[in-house]
Amino acid sequence: MYSEETIVEISERQGFGIPLEDGFSIEVDEANSVGSTGRFFKSFHSLVTVENIFAATPDLGEEADEKFNNILIAFRYQATREIIPLIMDKNAQYDNATGYDQTILDNAVLFDDAVGYKVAMMVLEYFMSTKESNLAERNAKCSIAALKLELEGIRNDSGVLVANGLVQKFQSAIKKATNKIFPIKPTVGSSSIW
Repeated sequence: MYSEETIVEISERQGFGIPLEDGFSIEVDEANSVGSTGRFFKSFHSLVTVENIFAATPDLGEEADEKFNNILIAFRYQATREIIPLIMDKNAQYDNATGYDQTILDNAVLFDDAVGYKVAMMVLEYFMSTKESNLAERNAKCSIAALKLELEGIRNDSGVLVANGLVQKFQSAIKKATNKIFPIKPTVGSSSIW
């Protein structure tokens, strides 16, 4: 078992970076920009920038700053909300009666890659589902098919994966974190060979 505070703390570790466009119209909160570690989501995929997310967002109307910052918070929080159960709850060694808050916080860096890849996946899916036709979309020249390849990787004619996408990188990050927190205990189960 783990608390909501732990989920929030893990979600606040990485940020979206600062807008690089001159005259960007939205004031992005420092917590959304930097995060507590100084690590950025665009290191997981170059399209995950504040400008691209804003360009894919429908008109926010009044209080646009607050609404946009809430969208960024939601990306971080929802990704973390999905990651922690994948690493913790779904492991056979997980005990619901045990408090795992300190274990999670002591190993917080193990969650960073998984959260980063999940946020990148969510943002690319956000781009694919938006109805906005925007400058960032035209500049990046990313069609739905290209974004899908970024997410799922590239397979050859035989169906063999030849280039990892965000999905495979995400699964690898989950596996690494799970194996570190819940190491596989070796067991020997062979009978006598004589």
